[in-house]
Amino acid sequence: MMSADQNTKVKATLQDAEEPVSEQIGGQVPIFKLFRYRSPGEWFAVIVGSTAAFCSGGVTPLFMYFFGRMTNNAYDDEMAPQLTRNYAMLMACVGILSMVLVFIKTATYQVTATRLVGRIKCAYFSAVVNQDISWHDGRKPGELISRLTGDTRVVLNGINDRFASWIENLGTGLIGITLAFIASWELTLLIMGSFPLIGAMVYFLSAASARHVSVTRKQYARASAIAQEVMQNIKTVQSFNREMHEVERFSEMVVGSRKAGIKKDFLVAMAGASVMGVILCVIGLAFLLAVYLVQSGRADVGSVAATFLTVMNGAMGLGQVFPALLSFVEARAAAYPIFTTIDEQPAIDLNGPGKEATFQRCIEMRSITFAYPTRPDQVIFRGLSVEIRKGQKVAFSGSTGCGKSTLISLIQRFYDPTEGAVYVDGHDLRDLDLRSWRNRIGIVSQEPNLFSGSVLDNVRMGRRSATFEEVVAACKQAHIHDMILTLPDGYDTNVGALGSQLSGGQKQRLAIARAVVRGADILLLDEATSALDRKSEVEVQRAIDDLTQNSKMTVVTIAHRMATIAKMDCIYFLDGSRYGGSSIVECGTYEELIRMNGRFASMVMMQDTAMGNLRTVVHDTSFYLYPGALDENAGDSVSSVDSYCSDNSWDSNNNGFYEEDDRWSQYSNVDNVPFEHRTDWEERKTSVSMWRIMKMTKSRWWAIVLGLLGSIITAIVFPCVGLTISQVINSLGNYLQTQDKKHMQKQAVLYAILLILLGAVYFLGAVLTGFYGYVGEYLTCELRSLLFQRILRQDQTFFDMPRRDPGGLTTLLSGDCEAVHQLYGPTLGSRLRSVCALAGGIIIGIFMQWKVALVCLATMPLFVGSIVAQQIFFADSEKVRESGIDTVVNEALGSIRTVASFNMQNRVIKRYKRIINIAEQTAERRIVLISILTGVTEITLMGSMALSFWYGGTLIEKNETHFSNVLVAAMAITMGSTLAGAEAGSFATKLRDARDSSNRVFTVIDRVPAVDSYEYGKVNFEEQVGITFHNISFAYPAREGAKVLNNVSLNFQAGSSNGLMGQTGCGKSTIVQILARFYPISSGTVLINGQDLSFLDLVTWRDQLSIVLQEPSLFSGTIRDNIKYSLPDATEEEVIEAAKTACIHDDIMEMDNGYDTEVGYRGQQLSGGQKQRVAIARGVIRCPKLLLLDEATSALDSITEMRVQRNLDLFQRRFDVTTITIAHRLTTIRHSDQIVLLDSGKIIERGTHEQLLALGGEYKSRWELSHA
Repeated sequence: MMSADQNTKVKATLQDAEEPVSEQIGGQVPIFKLFRYRSPGEWFAVIVGSTAAFCSGGVTPLFMYFFGRMTNNAYDDEMAPQLTRNYAMLMACVGILSMVLVFIKTATYQVTATRLVGRIKCAYFSAVVNQDISWHDGRKPGELISRLTGDTRVVLNGINDRFASWIENLGTGLIGITLAFIASWELTLLIMGSFPLIGAMVYFLSAASARHVSVTRKQYARASAIAQEVMQNIKTVQSFNREMHEVERFSEMVVGSRKAGIKKDFLVAMAGASVMGVILCVIGLAFLLAVYLVQSGRADVGSVAATFLTVMNGAMGLGQVFPALLSFVEARAAAYPIFTTIDEQPAIDLNGPGKEATFQRCIEMRSITFAYPTRPDQVIFRGLSVEIRKGQKVAFSGSTGCGKSTLISLIQRFYDPTEGAVYVDGHDLRDLDLRSWRNRIGIVSQEPNLFSGSVLDNVRMGRRSATFEEVVAACKQAHIHDMILTLPDGYDTNVGALGSQLSGGQKQRLAIARAVVRGADILLLDEATSALDRKSEVEVQRAIDDLTQNSKMTVVTIAHRMATIAKMDCIYFLDGSRYGGSSIVECGTYEELIRMNGRFASMVMMQDTAMGNLRTVVHDTSFYLYPGALDENAGDSVSSVDSYCSDNSWDSNNNGFYEEDDRWSQYSNVDNVPFEHRTDWEERKTSVSMWRIMKMTKSRWWAIVLGLLGSIITAIVFPCVGLTISQVINSLGNYLQTQDKKHMQKQAVLYAILLILLGAVYFLGAVLTGFYGYVGEYLTCELRSLLFQRILRQDQTFFDMPRRDPGGLTTLLSGDCEAVHQLYGPTLGSRLRSVCALAGGIIIGIFMQWKVALVCLATMPLFVGSIVAQQIFFADSEKVRESGIDTVVNEALGSIRTVASFNMQNRVIKRYKRIINIAEQTAERRIVLISILTGVTEITLMGSMALSFWYGGTLIEKNETHFSNVLVAAMAITMGSTLAGAEAGSFATKLRDARDSSNRVFTVIDRVPAVDSYEYGKVNFEEQVGITFHNISFAYPAREGAKVLNNVSLNFQAGSSNGLMGQTGCGKSTIVQILARFYPISSGTVLINGQDLSFLDLVTWRDQLSIVLQEPSLFSGTIRDNIKYSLPDATEEEVIEAAKTACIHDDIMEMDNGYDTEVGYRGQQLSGGQKQRVAIARGVIRCPKLLLLDEATSALDSITEMRVQRNLDLFQRRFDVTTITIAHRLTTIRHSDQIVLLDSGKIIERGTHEQLLALGGEYKSRWELSHA
């Protein structure tokens, strides 16, 4: 029995599994927790950077304070020239100091933030891959990937130099207010009376905005999970014409994200509007008090000027605190689910304490009761006890879904029993070191997972230290070595994402080689040869037998074919209600169980009956034999989909393709471009105009107009504020000369009203800019839906292309679509605001003193250019940080059971860290340049003002102007240029990022596939389907040099049943994929009832067929949802009838929720056999005219398979369905009207079962071998 602590852990696991990851959002990470991965050296750098940021913020208020003080004498014509020059010198010194401080601030914060987020990413990825399997059962990889990519980007934006800007702006505000108090406490006190109001508004708006940020991220995480699941099951989606259904599902989640995003955008706009609007209004009122203080002698012009300038500067700083603070709030909210996962202790801890595992005697399961944590009410085992001795060869048999694969999971300790325990040499498995235990185990699963990389790398994942000779030996034992040698790069050939470039049988043999090279004490074989043809199965099984019999290896086998386990030392037969709990009802050797004449013997007898008796063959010679079929050279052609490229294929190591842009120009057509570079070629050929994106928002033109109006208003306000403040100071200065109180009072009321109006106008304009967010959210939503729709439109060639795997496409949907809307809306507003601010400043400056204005303008290009360059480099560094990561994460999380089985956690984590570190090093070099440019920006701004005032002093000395005119001209242009420069920098960043993203997104949107569901064709399917292949040759686009089908001609009569057989990779599945029109054919013609298939309407054609693939794809949802997937309008009676045809109805009714049972992500809550039968039910419910079965029953035990096959035969005859079945078990197709034997892409024999046996050729040899 379990201890109390272990029971608590199991219960906690059950509770965690029931809580979706998306629901863990809602809190905020404590501030110091967010920074806990910083090193002491980085903390020191941050302290230095924070000090520099705070001081940098205080430099300008300090300068303004001294400048204000100098205005006491600035209106004295004799003193004004020298004072103006002194002011220019002071400004130049301030510029140099600002340059140094800004460089320190930017460099320290950018570098430390980059490193910190890199560590957070690695910590999160490490935490996820080290979680136990029950934790992953309750979560979708798409949501986890969204956290790792999207949420960490939000964290970075909240803690990099934006956080430093928050400190800088805070320093500006605090120092500005402090200096204002020193200059005039009465004025400052009046102005500060508005601060509680501002603080309250900021607080509530910040909290509300953070809530909407959380909702936005949660909703899109769900949308991302849907997109990833759909793209992983793309063949199923397309074959059933369910593209629009999936687009609607995806769009529903995206719309939820849009609504929250719009609210957040308006809240942000209101926050900034409130701060600046209120402060301008209060300064207007303060001017009335300033006049009173000056006239009463309680303050001079210098102190008033110093107060206004420092308060205004401080207010602008405080006004920018909220956006920077909001980014930090968003970062804390986005980090919450990340750190929740990082801190979550796995219920089964791979790195937990434990005794070193040894295996000397036996594995014993004592009184095991078990239910999956995600289905705690459905008991799999009840009171099960098993003993497996060291060196023993053990097999588990039983009907589909009885829990055989669950035993494999318990041995690996993927789960802990609910009751009872697993013991190894008398030690409770929970007390042993889990990593050392799994190191003693090798496994081949029913659905093997490979990883992107070479063949050599994939085999070495069994044991990283394996030599090349050991890898070759393992591959020879798995009978895959000869095939590997046919590849252009041999063992260095890339197998593609998740092994996508290999057939199912080839993947399984590589998985066997991976397990063999491990040299483990225990070998677990879970239907290890189910994807192999009988000949290959016999060869591989013989190799496995030789391997195990000549060693002390303990073997645990699960196999439905009884002949496979006949030599086992002990066979355990499981039986019992699937959800009442299975137990062992019989055990013994094969002969002993046969003599018992019990359940096992009954299953063997039924399997033998299904196989038939060879002596009953009818010798009929009316068969068809292809000319040359028995020719010894008939198999000389390229043998499989995996015979990769011809000798003249593009060298994958040739970097010249990227070194010169004109290399692209030599390819006028995509078909001429080497396949591995087609994605780059298509993106280079795409150019998206701004007008095209504008047209996508034309239905919301009114919102764009309001946003543009807001941009114009806010842009004009800033030069006007500069003009007004200057005139306020000038009015006070003139008063000292004239002492005209009445005129001064009129001026005070006028400027006070003007500042209040400017504050109100700014508030209105800033709120109106929130409509950019409204338009942007709609654009992003529509763009994501359109892109997803066009992704699902593509044929399979597209999904074979580089960066078109689910991970890369998910990134396209998230980050790139988000960036595209910046090209229009906010970016257009930035353009307009820049132009208006600069134009307003120039007009005012030229009007007041055109010579000073021209000098000031002469330096502005340097200022604006430095900002633009700075932001462009920043954008490039962001891209570097995000490159090359998607595939690693997608594969690791999508194949988490394989990662856990082979203790690959540290390996994939190191690979991920290596990519992160390389990206960081590149980014840090750019950060240094960015920091220098940022410093240059500061000194150019201050230098421009210094030069203007120095020249102004010269003009004053020559009596060409007055100080008041110099002040107004310089301040108007400077304030306009400051805003324009900031907007231009922001615009440059967004424009560069948006254009690149636009090209990537519209490359997919504009891509027209060779097999296009959008093209209308002939529609005439009143008859049954007869099929003719005429001289068909085919090579997969990724392997154009390797013909999979070579001049094949074939006829499938309407309403007939047909079987395809042959060695793994001979082209059987390719025929099915051609009929489903996943790929265009290379040459030849496929005729459907005499009509060319390529001219038939694709949607209507796919409505006539159903396909059941070798690795069935189910979707998150209920069993009912999955069966109705191919026929959404099906009635409950039709669902039940389809389930009965697939022999799954009884299993479903034993489940607590029946047809409402959730199948989990990719159907992981069901056994392999149950998934296949649900897929079969999904295929037959639509009563197709063509039924394609690609190893549709490979995961079923023989009895269940026989029942399913009998029902399918009845279904085929009842509805007169043309059926094409691919099967390695010859008994599955023995009753077919036609059996076709393929080898190396050619047909070598064809006929009925009896005809082919009478021929005495290859088919007869395989039949006899299957009965051996």
